[in-house]
Amino acid sequence: MPQSEPPVVLALDYPGYRKEARIDELALERHGVRVHDLLPSPLPRAVSGAAYAARLLANVPAGTGPIAAVAAYCASAPLAFEVAAALGGEPPVIMLFDPQVASLESIRAEYRARLAELGVQLNEQEVSERVDADTLAADPERFVADLTDELARHAFAALRAAGATESEIAASATQMVSAYTDWFSHLVAAHHARTPTWEGHVLRVDSADADPAGYACTAGHQRALRLSCDRFGLLRADETRVAVLEALGRPLESGTRERLERCPAE
Repeated sequence: MPQSEPPVVLALDYPGYRKEARIDELALERHGVRVHDLLPSPLPRAVSGAAYAARLLANVPAGTGPIAAVAAYCASAPLAFEVAAALGGEPPVIMLFDPQVASLESIRAEYRARLAELGVQLNEQEVSERVDADTLAADPERFVADLTDELARHAFAALRAAGATESEIAASATQMVSAYTDWFSHLVAAHHARTPTWEGHVLRVDSADADPAGYACTAGHQRALRLSCDRFGLLRADETRVAVLEALGRPLESGTRERLERCPAE
């Protein structure tokens, strides 16, 4: 009898360097699961969840299916529901790892952190004035542009203060501004994603560092695990891998079943 096609997981894992493990470190391919990265460069500059998801799915090659699951890490979690809804048909499993909301407060924190990298310190009132709730709600494209323009201005100043030439400033600042625009567009799209309500199955895996109350969703069936490992190791932990494979209906053979001593569930 012909073998069935391997299940496909669409992954929302924001690119770039970070200390925390990534979804690809689960090594699902070794267990007959194909993982398709939904966030390769260039990233969408859409600022609504639905538009962002549509642009991501437009880059998925025809015949990639069957889509068994949509997996998301951290602030990408709200976008997983937009992507899954846009697929249509049988609801895929949604897998969330240390999910977080893209709230106004978290966007302000990210803006403050990017400024701090450029040597700029703002007080709470100054940050609130620049990261404006009304603009975020009414004109999200302008919101992203305003934040990016301000960061660009400080980036140019920091590079000049460091003695960079104008050509070096232009090249570096252009790259930095592009990265800022990508990141804040992603956060704003996640902020404007629809309320996470899902008829199908949701698997949620939290590290010991996560705040489970910081993200909520409604699902037809939800399995929630809280592991004793920290945030940095969540996506390389054996038990995370086992939970994902079980949700995909890929039981492990006895000879290859992962050992769970390293990060047992609480």
